[in-house]
Amino acid sequence: MQPIISQIDYEIRLVQHLLSNRFLRTENGKLLTARSISDDTVGFETEDSLCREWLLSIYPSYHFYDGFETLDLCHQYIQSTNYDNELFRIVQFHGQFFAVVYENARHQQVIGRETSYFTKNNLFLCAKRPPSNLMTKDRNKLPPIPLIYYELHAFDPALKIYQLHKETHVYQEVPILEAIEYAVLLGITFKDIWYLCDSPHAIAHNRALLNLYFNQGHNLTLFGKYSNAIAINPFQRLVHLQKGRIEHFQMDVDNPRSQQRLVPYREVRRLHEQMRTRPIQFDTSLQPI
Repeated sequence: MQPIISQIDYEIRLVQHLLSNRFLRTENGKLLTARSISDDTVGFETEDSLCREWLLSIYPSYHFYDGFETLDLCHQYIQSTNYDNELFRIVQFHGQFFAVVYENARHQQVIGRETSYFTKNNLFLCAKRPPSNLMTKDRNKLPPIPLIYYELHAFDPALKIYQLHKETHVYQEVPILEAIEYAVLLGITFKDIWYLCDSPHAIAHNRALLNLYFNQGHNLTLFGKYSNAIAINPFQRLVHLQKGRIEHFQMDVDNPRSQQRLVPYREVRRLHEQMRTRPIQFDTSLQPI
């Protein structure tokens, strides 16, 4: 799947949308993020250049994969699984359909035509299909930060979400705000961007950017530093270590007090095939890579 909108048109649409819902604001001719984004999450209030840098980084941070061609094919996949069909929502994006489970941070699945994501042991893993024996975790679902939904909306304002009707057993469209976390989770699987964490300046700079997407208590760039990483990709939950090594890390998204952890060495090779990566090109500036 390729974006059908140019980067310039995308950025115009995104900024207009973010201004209309007050995620962005203007002050003395400069762009700033809103002080309060969602619950305890606060955007950076800073100079115009950092805000513009962030906006310019969004379009190339998305790397799409294909969904099912029709809603019926997506529904057929859901019926073939061992999971309760009512756990799933179907997200329609760019005319394709993705099966999504977002029970809580410990039990998530996103299934496309040939690519799927799932959570297991605080890892975010990629495979052709999720395992059939993922455990359902009894845990509250916290409201997501909606920014990634806004970013997806700028790619496709016609994005829709469907839920299985209990009586008719037919998928029916539901209001976005009632199921926005499913669109956010789908967007996370598309979003693939690296942030430098190899210097004090890079750590502070990129921490400000990541605070737009994650609770500030996670301190992802500091975790990268203490892991001796060059860069961190928190959306795919990967770190780029010395000598070109890329490894998974464990993260409890809903609990900023829980420390991120590198995968034990004995697990690294076993999990290496369960990541979706592209060649990394480092930028000498402090922009995301």
